[in-house]
Amino acid sequence: MELGLELSMKQELRLTAEMRLSLRVLALSSAHLAEELERFVEEEPWFRFERSRPQAAVRAEDVDPLARVASREPLAERLKRELRLMRLPDPVLRLALYLADDLDERGYLAEPLDGIAKRLGAPLDDARAALAALQACDPPGIGAEDLVSCLLLQLRNEREPMRTLMAAIIRGHLGDVAEGRLDELAAQLSVSVAQVEEAVRRIRRLTPAPAIAAADDPVVPLMPDVVARKVEGVWTVEVTAWAAPRLELRAEYRRLMQSGEEARRFVSARLKRAAWLTRAIERRRMTLQSVAEALVRHQEAYLERGAAAIRPLRLADIAEEIGVHESTVSRAVKDKILGSPQGLIPMERLFSVEVAPGWSQEAAKARLAEIVRAEDKASPLSDQAIANLLASEGCRLSRRAIAKYREALGIPNSFQRRR
Repeated sequence: MELGLELSMKQELRLTAEMRLSLRVLALSSAHLAEELERFVEEEPWFRFERSRPQAAVRAEDVDPLARVASREPLAERLKRELRLMRLPDPVLRLALYLADDLDERGYLAEPLDGIAKRLGAPLDDARAALAALQACDPPGIGAEDLVSCLLLQLRNEREPMRTLMAAIIRGHLGDVAEGRLDELAAQLSVSVAQVEEAVRRIRRLTPAPAIAAADDPVVPLMPDVVARKVEGVWTVEVTAWAAPRLELRAEYRRLMQSGEEARRFVSARLKRAAWLTRAIERRRMTLQSVAEALVRHQEAYLERGAAAIRPLRLADIAEEIGVHESTVSRAVKDKILGSPQGLIPMERLFSVEVAPGWSQEAAKARLAEIVRAEDKASPLSDQAIANLLASEGCRLSRRAIAKYREALGIPNSFQRRR
């Protein structure tokens, strides 16, 4: 028997608690960030936060028409648009797009994943990767296989140790919760009754049917997170106060810190979490600034001329340009609004896949809409005729693709358009 010593080296990235907080804050919409800070100051009343707030809903004419189309999109189409922005291998993307169409009315998988993989002749590992990508989309909980997995998927924005406690209750103790056995549950999980009560309160906020909840989401006022203006021929980009709130220690607690060592220790112990949150908000502001500046550089033509001028653009293009991972860009643009001469634009809409050389999908849709508006209403163009016109302009699309885009834009077929 021989004994030996072997040395090996490996690189491993470990995310600290502060790094995880920064990533979570970056992905939040500004409205959800406000809710997060409101909860924080409820728990830590010695702090307050300041931000500008929306005063009224935005006028319809101030909203980018593409954004209005997005708001009417069926959930499956919104999911597929988000999936196409991910850098997935082609086989995995095709499976993920299929899964987005195979959800039931609750937003769950309509059949077991292994059955889908077998029926499509796809490797199970690819199917699992596709499902993971779908489950990373919004709304949280989408693509679940059952109620338990649906609720667990919605815990991604919860902080530890509450997330672990909520997960334990969801996995094995929902019956105890339904029966009101919270004392016994606390003893089983070795936590206080107050902790169990807080976990249960948060679990009750989760939705068992994310697709239905997404359809019922109320329209909220839109406020820009970033504003782009052209001043004397030069584009300027500024993150708004709405997107960059300030967290401050209340004046009375600042005075308390000067009243003695014991008081200073009392307040200082509470400053660490606030410092992390403050730094996370500042990193969010800086990342938003860098991403928005790069987006404006790439999409100047759209900002000046409108939707038909949107260029093909990938998350990876912006990530490479500003030196970050594309997941960082994805988090930065998620649920963020750009104010511009074209109105208010969801920043995700500034990314678009290339459907023909030099043509983005959104530009093709916008040109299709222009063609339909200009057609003879007594003799409207067929989908094939529209495809032929676009091809003459360098955008070669199938008749089937034209029909798909037309339906996504809410444009009737040629027979229904005839007057």
